[in-house]
Amino acid sequence: MSEDLARTVSLAHLTLISVPPVALVRVAAEAGFDAVGLRLVPTSHGIDHKLLGYPSAMRGLRQQVADSGITVLDVEVVRVREPERMADPAPLIDAAAELGARWIITTVEDPDERRRADTFGALCAQAAARGVGISLEYMVFSEVRSLNAAVRLLDEVGAPNAALLVDALHHERSGGTPGEVARISPRLLPYVQVCDAGEAGAQLDPGLARAEAVTARLLPGDGRLPLEELVRAMPTSAALSVEAPLASPDAMGDPLATARRARASAAALVDQQAVVR
Repeated sequence: MSEDLARTVSLAHLTLISVPPVALVRVAAEAGFDAVGLRLVPTSHGIDHKLLGYPSAMRGLRQQVADSGITVLDVEVVRVREPERMADPAPLIDAAAELGARWIITTVEDPDERRRADTFGALCAQAAARGVGISLEYMVFSEVRSLNAAVRLLDEVGAPNAALLVDALHHERSGGTPGEVARISPRLLPYVQVCDAGEAGAQLDPGLARAEAVTARLLPGDGRLPLEELVRAMPTSAALSVEAPLASPDAMGDPLATARRARASAAALVDQQAVVR
């Protein structure tokens, strides 16, 4: 763990999504991160780094993780959908186990409450068999739109390897508050994704919320989200994952410089939290 931070700090792939996973691991380690998140399933806008189904590429990635000295916090993403639309999660689960990832990020896109609970429960059992956890991310443009809805699903399924993934932007845009997070069982809060935004408050228009989340975030401290309060609401053991796809057109010009800025923003956030405590 970084000497000057009390928490594990991870670089989420979406911050530098055009950087291939092997290079991202190298950049994250050089920038001082403790862990990394890897997007192994293609994004909705088409970036596919071609890891799943490519054994030699996976071996190279596994070796880079081992050589870097950092860990894999999470991989993504499993989309819980109607049976005819849902991809087989087994390749991603296998990849997570191979890389030593602690969590697989999961979103819910099935509008049928009973069916999605069954699917989510089966996914948790399948991941548990490989020693991997499932982190459920709620977003206003998914079918699990709020913290309360996510907690209800976890309570219904009752899987011991399932937890919440609180994303600062998604939580804010759903109308959530840090106080609501503080009331959740610490067992369900292993880590939080942090970024910032120009304005605080809810945004219940799914299209606008999605566009902001994918292309228009800010680094922690550069906007107006209540990040210090949110981090204080998390357990002290919870990791921080910096997920901030930046609006700046030159954000990808120097991945290491961007990663170092992201790492510094996380350090500042934790330092502010420590002063308040």
